[in-house]
Formats: sequence, C-alpha cells, structure tokens
Amino acid sequence: MKKTLGSVVASARNAKGITQRELARQVKVSNSTISRIESDDGIQPDPKTLQTIARALDLDYNYLLALNGQLEDQPEVRMIQRAARKMSQADLNKMMNVLNTVFDQAFTEEKAGSDTDSVINPIYFTDGDNKE
Repeated sequence: MKKTLGSVVASARNAKGITQRELARQVKVSNSTISRIESDDGIQPDPKTLQTIARALDLDYNYLLALNGQLEDQPEVRMIQRAARKMSQADLNKMMNVLNTVFDQAFTEEKAGSDTDSVINPIYFTDGDNKE
C-alpha cells in the first residue's frame, strides 16, 4: 500500500498517543483541518502547516512535502538530513568534507565535458558558514 500524507500523519499522531484535536492545537489549525489531511480528501496544507506538523510529530518535513506533491521525494537527501541532525559537529564536518570532495569531482567532470560556461558552481557549507 502506498503511503499518503494522511496515513503518515495519522500513524505518527496515533504513535504519539495524541488526538486530532490536540495536534490541531499544537499546529494552530482547526481539528477539521487535521481530519481532512488524515483522510486525504484533497486538501493541500501549506508548507508552514506541514513544517509545524512535522515538528509536532517528529516527522521529516521534506518527506511530508514530497507526500503532499510539493517536492520531489529524494530518499538519499532525507537520509543525509536525518543523519546530520544526530551527528556531533566533528562528525558533521567530516561528512561535509566528503560531500564537498564529491561535489568538486562531479562539477569538475561536468565542466570539463561542457562547451559552455553555464555550469553551476556549488556552494559549500562548513561550520554554518558558506563560501564559494
């Protein structure tokens, strides 16, 4: 059975032992909105609502966006995000160094095979700062 936004939200809410009304209070929407989301009746919650639901239920925000059709689901990206939230700063720095190295190689190979200068330069993130 394919997972839907409603089934994922309902399952997570039930696992936390809270009612639709309690979740609605936390998210600051009506309980009928939560009911409509969970019943997959075609409602498309806005990203801010999904973000608040994700926080309240400890769900991945990007996964909810993907289930809602607002973002292409990229399980690999979600896996990196989940890992990054649980890593120490030192481990996060190591992971970012690996990713930056892979990006360097990928963009260098792409640029070498390109006849134009339209290759996008990656932006690197390390210790909360960015540099080009």
